[in-house]
Amino acid sequence: MKSKAVAAVAFLALFAASSAAFGARMTCESRNYQRNYCPAGERISSVRLVRQQSNAPCIQGRTWDQDGRGIWVTQGCSAEFDFRRAGGREIACASRDYERRFCPSERRIAGAWLIEQRSRATCAQGRTWGFQGDGIWVSGGCNGLFGIEERQSGPANNRVACESRGFQYAFCSVARSIRRAWIDQQRSQSPCIQGQTWGFQPNGIWVDRGCSAVFAFEPR
Repeated sequence: MKSKAVAAVAFLALFAASSAAFGARMTCESRNYQRNYCPAGERISSVRLVRQQSNAPCIQGRTWDQDGRGIWVTQGCSAEFDFRRAGGREIACASRDYERRFCPSERRIAGAWLIEQRSRATCAQGRTWGFQGDGIWVSGGCNGLFGIEERQSGPANNRVACESRGFQYAFCSVARSIRRAWIDQQRSQSPCIQGQTWGFQPNGIWVDRGCSAVFAFEPR
């Protein structure tokens, strides 16, 4: 009985720590398959889907995502989301003459969001801007101010390179079960967009349509 009680307490502590790390929760619903925007009322750095409420799929980058100030949903997606409040670090990055440019960060990046678009050209994540572990990239004339969430560097063995050759689907297995994953360094010119051209499941990372990158992951 005592061991069961200790295990229960440990589980509750772990759950509370995980919830505290994100800090806030909201529900956002796409009614009649229309796009809906749910403002957070503050700047946010990262979001995770906690519980899908709809029969329609909720796929990050396709039917839901966040823009640094709130969460949008579309095509019938309805779900509860946890979000983490943003810190104060920012990077300005501008694509001059519509050329690709990389703006390095002094620290490792776990997440990024557009705070302010400064160009007439659209800044669309995954198309004209994105981030990797060591900075922000922009292209196609995008000029913006970006907020970043910093990450402490993880162990080197919690990384895996995965490449979509010939624009074909590829799966890269790992020895440890994955809790969550992110791009550490994009290697391809083709965009790597979570939920569209890359994603993960407990036993590995998948890529498609030319995405090639080094991915870092947090094991379970």
